Amino acid sequence: MVTDLAEVRRLGQAKQAENLKFRRYLAARRRSEEPFYVVAGEIERRIDCTACANCCRTGLVSVIPDEVAAIASYLKMQPAEVERLYTQADPKVPEGRLLRTGPDGCVFLQGNLCMVYEARPRPCRDFPNVSYRARSLGSSMSSLCRWVPFCPIVYNALEEYKKVTGFHPRQR
Repeated sequence: MVTDLAEVRRLGQAKQAENLKFRRYLAARRRSEEPFYVVAGEIERRIDCTACANCCRTGLVSVIPDEVAAIASYLKMQPAEVERLYTQADPKVPEGRLLRTGPDGCVFLQGNLCMVYEARPRPCRDFPNVSYRARSLGSSMSSLCRWVPFCPIVYNALEEYKKVTGFHPRQR
């Protein structure tokens, strides 16, 4: 299993074309993604996300008003203050908000730990979206493939799933 972040990034980027072929392979054969979620769940249990926190360093997190309110309550602040200090406008979504990021990632990331973990927004709670029950846009194979170079769980799960399905990148 590959857990070194530099190696995950290198291999993930090198396998972008292969991963696209794999997604097409799955679609052409109408393969169920259920086995992927089983494999990913097993890998997720073996990897400590707090040893990585790469998703918090590289991702953008959209927040809804209820999530801002939950963070405000956790921090014992007013929602408007949390919005002003810790969020920014989402250029892709009118009226949408994103958690602010800096050179080290999410504004709430300290080391590898989330300072508002108990009140973290849903995108953070659900990441890396490899739960079988999480049927969201984030759990679609194309969305997951975008995280291959950044997340050891996603990278290793996809590589194992290729084996499970009998995919051979050199074929075709």
